[in-house]
Amino acid sequence: MQRSLEQALDRAEDVIESAQHRPPKRKYSSSGEKSLHQKLYDIYVEECEKEPEGTEELRSNVNLLEKLVRRESLPCLVVNLYPGNKGYSLMLEDKSGFFSETIQLPYGEGELLEYLDAEELPPILLDVLEKSQLNIFHCGCVIAEIRDYRQCSDMEPSTYQSRHILLRPTMQTLACDIESMTSDDLQWTQEDKLALESELLLATAEPLCLDPSVAVTCTANRLLYNKQKMNTNPMKRCLKRYSWSSLNRQQELSQHQSPPDASLLTACKKEEERKADLKQDLRMPPVGYCVDMWKERCSDLAIPPQVDVEEYAKVKESLGSDDPQATVWPDPE
Repeated sequence: MQRSLEQALDRAEDVIESAQHRPPKRKYSSSGEKSLHQKLYDIYVEECEKEPEGTEELRSNVNLLEKLVRRESLPCLVVNLYPGNKGYSLMLEDKSGFFSETIQLPYGEGELLEYLDAEELPPILLDVLEKSQLNIFHCGCVIAEIRDYRQCSDMEPSTYQSRHILLRPTMQTLACDIESMTSDDLQWTQEDKLALESELLLATAEPLCLDPSVAVTCTANRLLYNKQKMNTNPMKRCLKRYSWSSLNRQQELSQHQSPPDASLLTACKKEEERKADLKQDLRMPPVGYCVDMWKERCSDLAIPPQVDVEEYAKVKESLGSDDPQATVWPDPE
Protein backbone atom coordinates (compact mmCIF):
# COMPACT_ATOMS: atom_id res chain seq x y z
CA MET A 1 0.00 0.00 0.00
CA GLN A 2 2.83 2.38 0.88
CA ARG A 3 4.63 1.53 -2.32
CA SER A 4 1.52 2.19 -4.43
CA LEU A 5 0.99 5.56 -2.77
CA GLU A 6 4.59 6.59 -3.43
CA GLN A 7 4.22 5.63 -7.08
CA ALA A 8 1.00 7.66 -7.32
CA LEU A 9 2.74 10.70 -5.84
CA ASP A 10 5.64 10.38 -8.28
CA ARG A 11 3.18 10.02 -11.13
CA ALA A 12 1.36 13.17 -9.99
CA GLU A 13 4.61 15.16 -9.94
CA ASP A 14 5.46 13.96 -13.47
CA VAL A 15 2.00 14.92 -14.75
CA ILE A 16 2.21 18.42 -13.26
CA GLU A 17 5.73 18.98 -14.62
CA SER A 18 4.72 17.74 -18.07
CA ALA A 19 1.62 19.98 -18.11
CA GLN A 20 3.72 23.00 -17.16
CA HIS A 21 6.23 22.53 -19.98
CA ARG A 22 4.57 20.42 -22.70
CA PRO A 23 0.78 20.62 -22.42
CA PRO A 24 -1.13 18.59 -25.02
CA LYS A 25 -3.20 20.43 -27.59
CA ARG A 26 -6.93 19.88 -27.58
CA LYS A 27 -9.17 19.46 -30.60
CA TYR A 28 -12.46 21.34 -30.54
CA SER A 29 -15.47 21.03 -32.77
CA SER A 30 -15.65 23.61 -35.56
CA SER A 31 -19.29 24.45 -34.74
CA GLY A 32 -19.94 26.97 -32.02
CA GLU A 33 -17.78 29.48 -30.14
CA LYS A 34 -15.09 28.43 -27.70
CA SER A 35 -15.92 28.63 -24.04
CA LEU A 36 -14.00 30.69 -21.53
CA HIS A 37 -12.08 27.68 -20.21
CA GLN A 38 -11.13 26.60 -23.74
CA LYS A 39 -9.78 30.06 -24.50
CA LEU A 40 -7.72 30.04 -21.32
CA TYR A 41 -6.29 26.63 -22.21
CA ASP A 42 -5.33 27.79 -25.70
CA ILE A 43 -3.49 30.79 -24.24
CA TYR A 44 -1.74 28.44 -21.82
CA VAL A 45 -0.54 26.23 -24.68
CA GLU A 46 0.67 29.27 -26.62
CA GLU A 47 2.63 30.60 -23.66
CA CYS A 48 4.20 27.22 -22.96
CA GLU A 49 5.50 27.02 -26.54
CA LYS A 50 7.35 30.32 -26.18
CA GLU A 51 11.03 30.29 -25.41
CA PRO A 52 11.85 31.34 -21.83
CA GLU A 53 13.31 34.80 -21.55
CA GLY A 54 16.48 35.15 -19.54
CA THR A 55 16.56 32.55 -16.83
CA GLU A 56 14.53 29.35 -16.78
CA GLU A 57 12.87 30.33 -13.51
CA LEU A 58 10.73 32.94 -15.29
CA ARG A 59 7.50 31.40 -16.58
CA SER A 60 5.27 32.99 -19.21
CA ASN A 61 2.33 30.60 -18.78
CA VAL A 62 0.88 32.56 -15.85
CA ASN A 63 -1.62 35.41 -15.51
CA LEU A 64 -3.74 33.84 -18.23
CA LEU A 65 -6.89 35.72 -17.26
CA GLU A 66 -5.16 39.10 -17.61
CA LYS A 67 -3.91 38.14 -21.07
CA LEU A 68 -7.37 37.00 -22.18
CA VAL A 69 -9.00 40.22 -20.94
CA ARG A 70 -6.35 42.32 -22.67
CA ARG A 71 -6.68 40.36 -25.91
CA GLU A 72 -10.49 40.38 -26.21
CA SER A 73 -11.37 43.44 -24.07
CA LEU A 74 -13.82 41.50 -21.93
CA PRO A 75 -16.03 43.46 -19.47
CA CYS A 76 -15.15 42.93 -15.82
CA LEU A 77 -16.40 43.67 -12.36
CA VAL A 78 -13.96 46.16 -10.81
CA VAL A 79 -13.24 45.96 -7.06
CA ASN A 80 -11.34 48.91 -5.56
CA LEU A 81 -9.43 48.42 -2.31
CA TYR A 82 -8.77 51.85 -0.78
CA PRO A 83 -6.29 52.59 2.03
CA GLY A 84 -7.23 53.52 5.56
CA ASN A 85 -10.86 53.94 6.54
CA LYS A 86 -12.10 54.41 2.97
CA GLY A 87 -13.10 50.75 2.63
CA TYR A 88 -13.71 49.11 -0.74
CA SER A 89 -16.12 49.64 -3.62
CA LEU A 90 -17.53 47.87 -6.70
CA MET A 91 -17.72 49.42 -10.17
CA LEU A 92 -19.40 48.38 -13.42
CA GLU A 93 -18.67 49.58 -16.94
CA ASP A 94 -21.42 51.07 -19.08
CA LYS A 95 -21.75 51.08 -22.88
CA SER A 96 -19.81 54.34 -23.24
CA GLY A 97 -16.78 52.86 -21.48
CA PHE A 98 -17.12 54.77 -18.21
CA PHE A 99 -17.16 53.08 -14.82
CA SER A 100 -19.84 53.86 -12.26
CA GLU A 101 -19.47 53.01 -8.59
CA THR A 102 -22.42 50.89 -7.43
CA ILE A 103 -21.52 49.72 -3.92
CA GLN A 104 -19.13 51.12 -1.29
CA LEU A 105 -18.60 49.32 2.00
CA PRO A 106 -16.18 49.51 4.95
CA TYR A 107 -13.67 46.77 5.61
CA GLY A 108 -15.66 45.71 8.65
CA GLU A 109 -18.33 44.28 6.34
CA GLY A 110 -16.13 41.69 4.69
CA GLU A 111 -18.70 39.20 3.40
CA LEU A 112 -18.06 40.17 -0.22
CA LEU A 113 -14.31 39.98 0.33
CA GLU A 114 -14.67 36.41 1.61
CA TYR A 115 -16.45 35.42 -1.60
CA LEU A 116 -13.72 37.08 -3.66
CA ASP A 117 -11.06 35.31 -1.64
CA ALA A 118 -12.75 31.95 -2.34
CA GLU A 119 -13.21 32.91 -6.04
CA GLU A 120 -16.95 32.37 -5.80
CA LEU A 121 -19.75 34.47 -7.24
CA PRO A 122 -21.55 36.34 -4.40
CA PRO A 123 -25.30 35.65 -4.50
CA ILE A 124 -26.08 39.14 -3.20
CA LEU A 125 -24.57 40.68 -6.35
CA LEU A 126 -26.68 38.77 -8.86
CA ASP A 127 -29.33 41.49 -9.12
CA VAL A 128 -26.69 44.20 -9.57
CA LEU A 129 -24.78 42.24 -12.22
CA GLU A 130 -27.91 41.35 -14.18
CA LYS A 131 -28.87 45.04 -14.41
CA SER A 132 -25.51 45.93 -15.93
CA GLN A 133 -25.58 47.51 -19.38
CA LEU A 134 -22.93 45.09 -20.62
CA ASN A 135 -23.09 41.31 -20.48
CA ILE A 136 -20.61 40.61 -17.73
CA PHE A 137 -21.24 36.84 -17.54
CA HIS A 138 -18.95 34.42 -19.37
CA CYS A 139 -20.16 30.79 -19.29
CA GLY A 140 -21.83 31.53 -15.95
CA CYS A 141 -18.65 33.06 -14.50
CA VAL A 142 -17.69 36.68 -13.86
CA ILE A 143 -14.22 38.14 -14.30
CA ALA A 144 -13.31 40.50 -11.46
CA GLU A 145 -10.44 42.98 -11.55
CA ILE A 146 -8.97 43.76 -8.15
CA ARG A 147 -7.45 47.23 -7.99
CA ASP A 148 -5.37 47.61 -4.84
CA TYR A 149 -4.70 51.26 -3.93
CA ARG A 150 -3.39 50.42 -0.45
CA GLN A 151 0.27 50.24 -1.52
CA CYS A 152 0.31 53.49 -3.50
CA SER A 153 1.76 56.72 -2.12
CA ASP A 154 -0.14 59.89 -1.43
CA MET A 155 1.74 61.62 -4.22
CA GLU A 156 0.35 59.22 -6.84
CA PRO A 157 -3.18 58.27 -5.79
CA SER A 158 -4.11 57.04 -9.30
CA THR A 159 -1.60 54.16 -9.29
CA TYR A 160 -2.72 50.72 -8.19
CA GLN A 161 -1.79 47.06 -8.38
CA SER A 162 -4.17 45.07 -10.55
CA ARG A 163 -4.95 41.38 -10.85
CA HIS A 164 -7.86 39.38 -12.23
CA ILE A 165 -9.77 36.49 -10.68
CA LEU A 166 -12.54 34.29 -12.04
CA LEU A 167 -15.68 34.14 -9.88
CA ARG A 168 -17.36 30.78 -10.43
CA PRO A 169 -21.03 30.07 -9.76
CA THR A 170 -22.10 27.98 -6.78
CA MET A 171 -25.21 25.98 -5.98
CA GLN A 172 -26.61 28.99 -4.15
CA THR A 173 -26.23 31.25 -7.18
CA LEU A 174 -27.75 28.60 -9.45
CA ALA A 175 -30.74 28.32 -7.11
CA CYS A 176 -31.16 32.11 -7.25
CA ASP A 177 -30.98 32.03 -11.05
CA ILE A 178 -33.63 29.33 -11.25
CA GLU A 179 -35.88 31.25 -8.87
CA SER A 180 -35.55 34.47 -10.89
CA MET A 181 -36.09 32.70 -14.22
CA THR A 182 -39.20 30.86 -13.04
CA SER A 183 -40.78 33.87 -11.30
CA ASP A 184 -42.60 35.05 -14.45
CA ASP A 185 -46.27 34.61 -15.26
CA LEU A 186 -45.76 31.18 -16.83
CA GLN A 187 -46.77 28.12 -14.87
CA TRP A 188 -43.58 26.21 -14.14
CA THR A 189 -44.01 22.66 -12.90
CA GLN A 190 -41.53 20.92 -10.64
CA GLU A 191 -40.35 18.78 -13.57
CA ASP A 192 -39.68 21.91 -15.64
CA LYS A 193 -37.61 23.44 -12.82
CA LEU A 194 -35.57 20.25 -12.44
CA ALA A 195 -34.94 20.13 -16.19
CA LEU A 196 -33.80 23.77 -16.13
CA GLU A 197 -31.52 23.08 -13.19
CA SER A 198 -29.91 20.13 -15.00
CA GLU A 199 -29.26 22.24 -18.09
CA LEU A 200 -27.65 25.00 -16.01
CA LEU A 201 -25.45 22.48 -14.22
CA LEU A 202 -24.29 20.95 -17.50
CA ALA A 203 -23.56 24.40 -18.96
CA THR A 204 -21.58 25.72 -15.96
CA ALA A 205 -19.90 22.61 -14.53
CA GLU A 206 -16.23 21.97 -15.19
CA PRO A 207 -15.10 18.77 -16.97
CA LEU A 208 -15.55 15.71 -14.76
CA CYS A 209 -12.73 13.17 -14.44
CA LEU A 210 -13.91 9.60 -13.90
CA ASP A 211 -10.47 8.02 -13.81
CA PRO A 212 -10.27 5.79 -10.70
CA SER A 213 -6.48 6.15 -10.51
CA VAL A 214 -5.00 7.34 -7.23
CA ALA A 215 -2.57 9.52 -9.19
CA VAL A 216 -5.49 11.71 -10.33
CA THR A 217 -6.43 12.43 -6.72
CA CYS A 218 -2.81 13.13 -5.80
CA THR A 219 -2.50 15.50 -8.76
CA ALA A 220 -5.66 17.38 -7.80
CA ASN A 221 -4.53 17.63 -4.17
CA ARG A 222 -1.10 18.93 -5.20
CA LEU A 223 -2.60 21.60 -7.48
CA LEU A 224 -5.04 22.66 -4.76
CA TYR A 225 -2.25 22.84 -2.20
CA ASN A 226 -0.07 24.98 -4.47
CA LYS A 227 -3.00 27.31 -5.02
CA GLN A 228 -4.12 27.67 -1.41
CA LYS A 229 -0.94 27.10 0.60
CA MET A 230 -1.17 30.67 1.95
CA ASN A 231 -4.95 30.57 2.38
CA THR A 232 -5.24 28.41 5.48
CA ASN A 233 -7.26 29.32 8.57
CA PRO A 234 -4.19 29.88 10.83
CA MET A 235 -2.66 32.13 8.17
CA LYS A 236 -5.92 34.07 7.86
CA ARG A 237 -6.03 34.63 11.63
CA CYS A 238 -2.46 35.90 11.63
CA LEU A 239 -3.05 38.24 8.70
CA LYS A 240 -6.32 39.48 10.15
CA ARG A 241 -4.43 41.14 12.99
CA TYR A 242 -2.78 43.46 10.47
CA SER A 243 -5.85 44.12 8.32
CA TRP A 244 -7.14 47.65 7.89
CA SER A 245 -10.21 47.01 10.02
CA SER A 246 -8.11 45.65 12.89
CA LEU A 247 -5.59 48.49 12.65
CA ASN A 248 -8.36 51.08 12.59
CA ARG A 249 -9.94 49.51 15.67
CA GLN A 250 -6.63 49.59 17.53
CA GLN A 251 -6.12 53.21 16.55
CA GLU A 252 -9.55 54.18 17.83
CA LEU A 253 -8.92 52.42 21.14
CA SER A 254 -5.55 54.12 21.56
CA GLN A 255 -7.14 57.55 21.12
CA HIS A 256 -9.56 56.93 23.99
CA GLN A 257 -7.38 56.37 27.02
CA SER A 258 -9.04 54.36 29.77
CA PRO A 259 -9.06 55.74 33.34
CA PRO A 260 -6.42 54.35 35.72
CA ASP A 261 -9.06 52.64 37.90
CA ALA A 262 -10.21 50.59 34.91
CA SER A 263 -6.94 48.75 34.46
CA LEU A 264 -6.89 45.01 34.88
CA LEU A 265 -4.43 45.08 37.79
CA THR A 266 -6.56 47.52 39.76
CA ALA A 267 -9.68 45.46 39.09
CA CYS A 268 -7.97 42.30 40.32
CA LYS A 269 -6.81 44.05 43.50
CA LYS A 270 -10.31 45.33 44.19
CA GLU A 271 -11.72 41.86 43.69
CA GLU A 272 -9.23 40.39 46.16
CA GLU A 273 -10.05 43.09 48.73
CA ARG A 274 -13.76 42.46 48.30
CA LYS A 275 -13.33 38.73 48.86
CA ALA A 276 -11.17 39.41 51.93
CA ASP A 277 -13.88 41.63 53.42
CA LEU A 278 -16.49 38.94 52.91
CA LYS A 279 -14.60 36.41 55.00
CA GLN A 280 -16.48 35.75 58.25
CA ASP A 281 -15.28 34.41 61.57
CA LEU A 282 -17.38 31.30 62.23
CA ARG A 283 -16.17 30.89 65.83
CA MET A 284 -18.86 31.24 68.49
CA PRO A 285 -18.56 34.53 70.42
CA PRO A 286 -18.73 34.49 74.23
CA VAL A 287 -22.09 34.75 75.95
CA GLY A 288 -23.43 38.29 76.00
CA TYR A 289 -21.08 39.55 73.34
CA CYS A 290 -21.52 39.52 69.54
CA VAL A 291 -20.30 41.60 66.64
CA ASP A 292 -22.50 43.21 64.01
CA MET A 293 -20.72 42.17 60.79
CA TRP A 294 -22.57 44.75 58.71
CA LYS A 295 -21.63 47.86 60.69
CA GLU A 296 -18.49 46.35 62.22
CA ARG A 297 -19.34 47.60 65.72
CA CYS A 298 -19.74 45.80 69.00
CA SER A 299 -23.13 45.48 70.65
CA ASP A 300 -23.92 44.28 74.18
CA LEU A 301 -26.99 42.06 74.46
CA ALA A 302 -28.38 41.55 77.95
CA ILE A 303 -29.56 38.07 78.99
CA PRO A 304 -33.22 38.12 80.06
CA PRO A 305 -33.78 37.12 83.72
CA GLN A 306 -36.40 34.51 82.82
CA VAL A 307 -37.96 32.99 79.70
CA ASP A 308 -41.60 31.87 79.46
CA VAL A 309 -41.09 28.44 77.91
CA GLU A 310 -44.82 27.64 77.66
CA GLU A 311 -45.35 30.73 75.49
CA TYR A 312 -42.90 29.60 72.81
CA ALA A 313 -43.11 25.80 73.17
CA LYS A 314 -45.53 23.68 71.15
CA VAL A 315 -47.10 20.46 72.36
CA LYS A 316 -46.80 17.45 70.03
CA GLU A 317 -48.85 14.36 70.68
CA SER A 318 -47.01 11.06 70.83
CA LEU A 319 -48.00 8.10 68.70
CA GLY A 320 -49.97 5.40 70.44
CA SER A 321 -49.40 1.67 70.27
CA ASP A 322 -52.58 1.18 68.19
CA ASP A 323 -51.42 3.58 65.51
CA PRO A 324 -50.69 1.59 62.28
CA GLN A 325 -47.97 4.09 61.30
CA ALA A 326 -46.06 3.51 64.50
CA THR A 327 -42.63 2.03 64.15
CA VAL A 328 -42.30 -1.47 65.56
CA TRP A 329 -38.83 -2.37 66.76
CA PRO A 330 -37.77 -5.99 66.81
CA ASP A 331 -37.08 -7.68 70.13
CA PRO A 332 -33.41 -8.05 70.93
CA GLU A 333 -32.22 -11.63 70.92
